[in-house]
Amino acid sequence: MAYAEFTNVPNVQTLIDLVVQFAQVNGWIVDRNNLVGANRTATLRIPGVSDYVHLFNTDQLSLKSRISIGYDGNATPSAQPLVSPRDILTYELVGPFPRLKLFANGNAIHVAIALAVAGEYRHHTFGVLEKAGAYTGGTYVDGTYWARTGSYSGVLIANGSNVVLFGHNPNTTGCGHVRADSAEDGRTNSYNQICNYYGNALGAEGQAGSGVGSLYQSNTSATYDSMWLGYALGGCDENTFSGRSVLHPIQLSIRRPGTGVYLSPIGRVSGLRACYLEKLEPEQEITIGEDTWMVFPWLRKLAMSSVTNAPPASGNYGWAVKKS
Repeated sequence: MAYAEFTNVPNVQTLIDLVVQFAQVNGWIVDRNNLVGANRTATLRIPGVSDYVHLFNTDQLSLKSRISIGYDGNATPSAQPLVSPRDILTYELVGPFPRLKLFANGNAIHVAIALAVAGEYRHHTFGVLEKAGAYTGGTYVDGTYWARTGSYSGVLIANGSNVVLFGHNPNTTGCGHVRADSAEDGRTNSYNQICNYYGNALGAEGQAGSGVGSLYQSNTSATYDSMWLGYALGGCDENTFSGRSVLHPIQLSIRRPGTGVYLSPIGRVSGLRACYLEKLEPEQEITIGEDTWMVFPWLRKLAMSSVTNAPPASGNYGWAVKKS
């Protein structure tokens, strides 16, 4: 595991460059890291372990990523061979960024971005799951997609477009991807949308979920996984030793074919846990045994509100990332 911190990062293209350098030091091969004007395009991989991960920007509002199974050094991320269906966005960024914190655990990279708005964060993550089984795949990308203004700017709800890492969103906007092939299901070069939503038809793109969500997301239809982790966190699941929230692993499952909603686990994210911040503050470090974890809000430790144009907020929901 490794950790690095940078301050006063001026823009998104510099942010991407720092992530690329950090990943390279921690075992990733850099196939390209090109800057044209204010836009950077980088391609990373772990040979024999991951697919290709593309990090890029086309403006100063978003850090974007895609996965591809093949690679063409002359093509844009969206035109790569066997590429994932959509850009994944960490949105809406407000720079310059006072602090950038980078974590490497196993084959996972976690990017925590402090915005130029007091107490507000965005996250981006990519890597390879600790796989459950010997299937082909396991590479994932995801980001915090959250608008600063609008009808649901201050809340994470079932019918809104906002989404946190590995979280719930029935729409395609903002949801991450994980590759998981299944010979039994006839699925090869297969990408699954990380959305905690399991519709009636798989189609070309499968569906994956982790249980991450909030109590605002109250839809308990059989096509959802009922946001079990959000319900646990919302109950401030205190352990009897410290009175603080338990750190919950992020475990992904994918939907299998059939008329029912049948799920199979595909693995967990290295070095990342969901937690509740009622008794913790952003960037606080906690020690459990020999491990040190740093905690962050999903977005901002502020009460959620469905009032139009409310400040972006994620209540006490948070992430704990292993630092050392």
